[in-house]
Amino acid sequence: MSDQQIQELLEIQYLKGRLDELHKAFPTVTNLERSRKLDMRLSKYYSKLKAVSEQAYHLYQVERINQGHSKRKSQGALKELFNKIIPHIKDEELLSEIKRTISKYAE
Repeated sequence: MSDQQIQELLEIQYLKGRLDELHKAFPTVTNLERSRKLDMRLSKYYSKLKAVSEQAYHLYQVERINQGHSKRKSQGALKELFNKIIPHIKDEELLSEIKRTISKYAE
């Protein structure tokens, strides 16, 4: 593997890491101005990733879609499990916490 290939792979890894961090931060932003700035940064890193490697860009898109499907599937399974155990819980505090968690999954 040449130095150029290694450099490209390292840059791809860096850009994917930055994109992942920005995607994690996005749900926590409530200010419209900060949301726009974050959106611009995401766009910038997507453009850089696409410029470095078109293939890595498309694979990252597929990876993000798969993560979303996997998350929804896991949440559905947990919601189903929570709904099964609710009738058997006597502790009101635990019961309300489980119901809050279920309502978050519905969002």
